[in-house]
Amino acid sequence: MRLLAALLLAFPATAAPLQPGAPHLQLRLEGLFGQPTTQLGARGGAALGAGWRMTDQLWLIADAGQRAAPGGGIGSLAFGIQATLDATPISPYVEVAMVDLSNRRALGYSLATRTALGADWMFSRAAGIGVVVRTYTALDPENDNPTLAGLEAAFRLVLTPGAL
Repeated sequence: MRLLAALLLAFPATAAPLQPGAPHLQLRLEGLFGQPTTQLGARGGAALGAGWRMTDQLWLIADAGQRAAPGGGIGSLAFGIQATLDATPISPYVEVAMVDLSNRRALGYSLATRTALGADWMFSRAAGIGVVVRTYTALDPENDNPTLAGLEAAFRLVLTPGAL
């Protein structure tokens, strides 16, 4: 975790500015699968997200998702930062985000940090596909249970409006 924090602090100092006319907005449609908490088994869901490119390597990210679960499902709303490690057709990245989750009764927590490793393959300037693996660490676990955490994978379609 310390290495990830050090990387995210180092990126702003080394990030290259965007080229003039480069699109800033990216839309992401995700299929989710994983175990959002140790209290439930694996389940699927979907999310819609967006990224706002600040520099060649840094993005502000946000997404909203829904997963199947007892008691009405699990909704999530996340905000964070993404650091792209290499901007080639296959772009690996790390993410750190804060996530507010619904259905505390099923999860055992409602606020978490989310760390992720992923890669997107941009097969054209306007579209790509990607995969990301995320971990959730509960910040407000019920009964101070330190084992409440989650793990999920997302397969995503990435669209860049305005890219030629």
